[in-house]
Amino acid sequence: MLRYILGRIVQMVVTLWVIATITFLMMKAIPGDPFSSDKKLPEEVLHNLRAYYHLDEPVSVQYLVYMKDLLTFDLGFSIKDQTRTVNDIIADGFPVSAQLGAQALVVAIIAGVILGAVAALRQNRLTDYAAMVMAVLGISIPSFVLAPLLQKYLGVEWELLPVARWEGFTSTIMPTITLAALPLATITRLMRASMVEVLTQDYIRTARAKGLPPGRVILRHTLRNSILPVVTILGPISVGVLTGSFVIENIFSMPGIGRYFVDSISNRDYPMIMGITLFYSALLIFVNFLVDLAYGWIDPRIQITKKGER
Repeated sequence: MLRYILGRIVQMVVTLWVIATITFLMMKAIPGDPFSSDKKLPEEVLHNLRAYYHLDEPVSVQYLVYMKDLLTFDLGFSIKDQTRTVNDIIADGFPVSAQLGAQALVVAIIAGVILGAVAALRQNRLTDYAAMVMAVLGISIPSFVLAPLLQKYLGVEWELLPVARWEGFTSTIMPTITLAALPLATITRLMRASMVEVLTQDYIRTARAKGLPPGRVILRHTLRNSILPVVTILGPISVGVLTGSFVIENIFSMPGIGRYFVDSISNRDYPMIMGITLFYSALLIFVNFLVDLAYGWIDPRIQITKKGER
């Protein structure tokens, strides 16, 4: 187990280095620099700015300088807001993004598992059909379409929730619903399919034949085995929620990292683009690592062994 964890840590570090390298080279492949479009600044000021951010040096030197700073977790100063470091901006914006993402994941997992389980237990009945219709709608409607619809009806027409501002829990409800819609639909369909299959297994029939209460059969035997496929997709679902928050945070004017990331792309803010990309990459890689470790806890049959062992 320890060897596996150490191997995964090395793998995660290498993956982050590859992501940092590819992102850096892709940015440098774009002609010009962040200051080339600014015609108002004097030439001397432009020269000093390019020198400060090492933009006047060869790409290889810029890469080595950035990697050296990265080893000390120094992401540099933002080009747009030169009074704040990228570390400070991430520290300010991440709690907002984390709250939205966590709320969306909790809603998606709990509601998706419940809806999928109910649909499987009431297969080919009205409840099943209703759950599947909700799942299809959740998959079919993009988040950038659902968000304005919620704003129009819940915010403008019915005045139930704030349209776009950050003022406590109520202002997070619409963004949370928007972010949770797609993963909720995915989990519902996967949970239903998995549970329908598990309900036909011999050990479920044996448990029922022993006279175990139906609730115990469902909770201890059916749900635990049915939920494993849901756990396997928590990593990709987390990716979808976090990357989807980039657009949603802009639509609802949330002061999260997503807003800074979108602005940094339009402003060609190199340090901000690199910093946020690496931060989210590290976060998502770590989430996938935790999901892999959770397999063995949920299903003891899954064990981490040496290569070639069974």
